Amino acid sequence: MSSQNETDDKLPTEDSPITTVSHKRRVRFPSDEAQLRMISITPEPLSNQPLLSLGVILQRYRAACQRLQIRPLNCLLDQLTTMDDNRKSFNDRLHCLKITNERLDIKHIDAIEEVLSRCRFQTLDFESSFSDDSTLVQFFDVIEYYESCTHLNLSNNRSISVQGYQALTRYLRKTRYLERLDMNSIRFDDMSMLSFGRALRMSSTLYELHLESCQLNGKILQKLIQNIRLAPYLRELYLCDN
Repeated sequence: MSSQNETDDKLPTEDSPITTVSHKRRVRFPSDEAQLRMISITPEPLSNQPLLSLGVILQRYRAACQRLQIRPLNCLLDQLTTMDDNRKSFNDRLHCLKITNERLDIKHIDAIEEVLSRCRFQTLDFESSFSDDSTLVQFFDVIEYYESCTHLNLSNNRSISVQGYQALTRYLRKTRYLERLDMNSIRFDDMSMLSFGRALRMSSTLYELHLESCQLNGKILQKLIQNIRLAPYLRELYLCDN
């Protein structure tokens, strides 16, 4: 009876953790040379696709407009017709796509994607062209997916609000090519500057920022300076006419 009690005392309980095992265990790690390693790089969209001429891209844009039942943008038609095309591959960039003083909606962005999915640009100039955040959100999704530009001009789009700045933040965090951003003649308040400052801190490629004629002063300017100090790669800031 006493031996049984001694055995029971040695058995682990819920309050006493197991500190020993009944058999030997060994853990072995392979050498560095024997470990399996894999590096996976996400392919760029359509980078291996056949290079389409601007004439073919123009036809695809017209077809998209017809499918979406919208009028093609004359400024876009003129540029695709007269633009010099020296591209050798999808990675080569055309000089500039300028769509200004238009009232773009989601259908227009869907149609423009037919262009941006087949050729890249150094500059995208969309000054005074967005009237609501939903259109701007879709625009950022498109140019982020195709890495459409290295210079983006969104000046004088004064309807940008919280959702638009959130989309800008996601874009600046993900893009690998944007180097210059123009946001001239934008009116910032406390909330929009907070969102815009967060976007600046997220960027790992942006080095030139234009905020001209934005009426920056007082607390708004102070918040901008605080965020710029945390922007790791920003090197040039233009603040004239404020």
